[in-house]
Amino acid sequence: MSRTSARHLGPIRANFEANKPSFAPYIAAGKLKPFGGDTVLVPGIRAIAAYGHTPGHCFYEVESKGQKLLLWGDTVHAAAVQFADPSVTVQWDSNPTQAESQREKAFSDAVRRGFLVGGAHTAFPGIGHVRSQRKSHVWVPVNYSASL
Repeated sequence: MSRTSARHLGPIRANFEANKPSFAPYIAAGKLKPFGGDTVLVPGIRAIAAYGHTPGHCFYEVESKGQKLLLWGDTVHAAAVQFADPSVTVQWDSNPTQAESQREKAFSDAVRRGFLVGGAHTAFPGIGHVRSQRKSHVWVPVNYSASL
């Protein structure tokens, strides 16, 4: 499989074009404030550059009272496969090499530092921890309960 970015940009361009109308009201109202790289958005919430999946992809770190939640977005697409082998990329990764590197770094950091992670395409409820298992990683979702 080729690792060139150009091959992977087709689906990204289509998604971008499809989502443009969603941003139009915010742009018209002057409420869209683009940022780049690592940026403190408001106290306790920080964007962290995590390029690879898409240009501008970032994580969001939410920190309060010494606890941290890192929101990954689309770092993982096929949890059962990519936690075991972070080198597996998908067609939506605009830069597969960079996406693989970001995924491995994110997994290792989550294991080493033990913080909660929120990510798309992970087991319900989409919040959990990453653990080492032999020479790979596993997703451990938090326990979920509902009180009515």
